[in-house]
Amino acid sequence: MSQRKWLTVLISLSVLSILVLASFAFQLRDTTRQIESIHGQRLDSYDAIEDIMYFNIERANAIRGLLAYEDRRFLESYYSMSQQAEELKTSIANDPGTPSSLIDLLHRDGIWEQGADQVLVLYERGDIEAATDLAETMTDQRQTILEDLRALKKMQYDDIRKQLIATENQIDVLMQALTSIAILLSAVIIVILFLIFKTRKKNRPQ
Repeated sequence: MSQRKWLTVLISLSVLSILVLASFAFQLRDTTRQIESIHGQRLDSYDAIEDIMYFNIERANAIRGLLAYEDRRFLESYYSMSQQAEELKTSIANDPGTPSSLIDLLHRDGIWEQGADQVLVLYERGDIEAATDLAETMTDQRQTILEDLRALKKMQYDDIRKQLIATENQIDVLMQALTSIAILLSAVIIVILFLIFKTRKKNRPQ
């Protein structure tokens, strides 16, 4: 094969190498974005569950403290936590990426809040006994919601972990394939350069 043909092959192979490497680079970039998306959306949902659990526990404690000690500072704490919880739940409900299971828990939490508001109405009327009885009937409901939140939190964590592992494995495969192709193309280019040099030497006038 003439030197010109070897040069044509070398140029074509170089262009092919650039295209292959660019293709892998784009795939690697997309995979990296997937990881960022997982960390962003999934972890935001995970953090939201943590916050809801915190607000629920604190509000339940405020009601118990109010009924046990009749200290209105607990009432102020309840309203403060409820306002923060409502803002958070509105944000979660308006997020299209929120899992339906979490939306369902928010609905059930709203039902508990209606009962809690009724407890406060009875307390303000001075019917402490009725308020205490109603609060006790709501304890199991509150505990069930908290347990379901913990279960959802664990499920979210496991889901995040599985997706991250799958994405990291995909990156490993891409890197291995990219390395193998780069080595192979480099070897072929070296061989072609050797053949071009050999052809040039052979065609050199004696």
